[in-house]
Amino acid sequence: KIAVEDAEKPPEQYDTLQEFFARRLKPGLRPIHSLRDSTIAVMPADSRCVVYVDVDRARRFWIKGRNFNVAALLGRPQLKSATIWDDCAIAINRLSPTDCHRLHASVGGRVVRVETHGHEFMGSEWAATHSSVNVMTENERLVMEFESEEFGPVVQVMIGASEVGSVQALVKPGAWVTKGDEVALFAYGGSLMATLFVAGTIKFDEDLRRHTASGYETLVKYGSSLGKSTGGWQRRIAPAESTAAAEAEKQDG
Repeated sequence: KIAVEDAEKPPEQYDTLQEFFARRLKPGLRPIHSLRDSTIAVMPADSRCVVYVDVDRARRFWIKGRNFNVAALLGRPQLKSATIWDDCAIAINRLSPTDCHRLHASVGGRVVRVETHGHEFMGSEWAATHSSVNVMTENERLVMEFESEEFGPVVQVMIGASEVGSVQALVKPGAWVTKGDEVALFAYGGSLMATLFVAGTIKFDEDLRRHTASGYETLVKYGSSLGKSTGGWQRRIAPAESTAAAEAEKQDG
């Protein structure tokens, strides 16, 4: 059931089905959790969510594509295995046709990459995603990478489904966003969204982890809490920064 009362305008004021499908919600209806706390990541959309601390678990329990790997998902199958995304944590949000299909940044930061990949349109329903078809790596998808102070690189992948003709980016590389800002929208149809975090940089909320471990999706609202930074990215870059500072001191001396 579509909650028409949540829409910014009455249904009769939308000229097309697509306009209503990509409707904005009433201002303030979805408050952003801990808006000023950059250590908290938030849900990108009203959806059903599962979370995995590493992509191997996601592959075993949820993603059943024959050749699924993160490099293919990101549209860069030529990447070598030794990348920061190999053992990444992943949150998967499944949107139904009744959901508002405006998508939002889970973290604040600078947009460093916006790319479109893929050419197929296969259904993103639970059963289809569990099939042997590589929905997540063959469907048309928008890959958007952010540079976040707390989480480091974060990638959001918006994956079109069988009913979808396009995924439209609303921001460009170089833009700065606050978590909860609109960054993309889908054309009509059910769709998937995957958010990737470098391993060890996020602790997903306990209820999400518990439901996922039990084989259930969690019904979530845009702007609600997804997880908290572990400080892992800061610890990861600290040695490199210390080395760079030491080298600079040597040169100055």
